[in-house]
Amino acid sequence: MAGQNLQINSLYNLNVYVDGVSYLGRCEEVDVPFPKSTPGDYKGLGMAGEAELPMGFGKLEGRIKWKSFDAQVMSLVVNPFAFHMFQFRGSVDQITAFGRAAQLPVVLLLTGWIKDPDKLQFKHQAAVENTSTLAVQHSELTIGGLQIFMYDVFANVFTVNGVDQLAQFNANLGA
Repeated sequence: MAGQNLQINSLYNLNVYVDGVSYLGRCEEVDVPFPKSTPGDYKGLGMAGEAELPMGFGKLEGRIKWKSFDAQVMSLVVNPFAFHMFQFRGSVDQITAFGRAAQLPVVLLLTGWIKDPDKLQFKHQAAVENTSTLAVQHSELTIGGLQIFMYDVFANVFTVNGVDQLAQFNANLGA
């Protein structure tokens, strides 16, 4: 049978927690940041061309689109001096030709602050929405109990599949 080895991993819903408090049903959309390298151009004498090389990481920025207009959500978004711990939890369905093979927990952890709470727009007979932009200093993704990556700008740590990608860099700096 041709499709026996095909496995579809589907994540189609999640819950949002801020500082340990569940915001189930109060968000419509979440944009999650992943560590992204900052490239730099390198060209040297004797090279026939130039190369683009990773030179570090850019800042991480996320976004939450809120559907709930309540005091708990509003008090979160207006204080730029409060860092928050954001947790996004979901369940991945693994589907094969024989049906659902597994359900795996997905946990994404972010630490940061809400740098742009956006404005409130009031429209006739329409729900009020608000979008918060997050400045993120720590990001960590775990699927099925396995850490996929962890990035922390203040700790100078970047791990992928459990391997510290900055270990030698930090050792060279004497850290």
